[in-house]
Amino acid sequence: METDPVLAFGALAHPHRLAVFRLLMRVYPDQRAAGAIGLALDLRPSTLSAYLAQLRDCGLITQERRGTSLLYAAA
Repeated sequence: METDPVLAFGALAHPHRLAVFRLLMRVYPDQRAAGAIGLALDLRPSTLSAYLAQLRDCGLITQERRGTSLLYAAA
């Protein structure tokens, strides 16, 4: 998936979405579970889900399902 720079910068313009992306960049190429990201950044699951979806939709992060867990990594 090719990243649209306008969408990517728009996604990173919000401080909490930027924090999610920065966390994933710090652990790159490792993945983190959504729950671990939420705990590390003190974000509610529903809020975090929306942030992760926007970052994924613009191509900045990837999502992988492993069992019942969703794992995220910087793209």
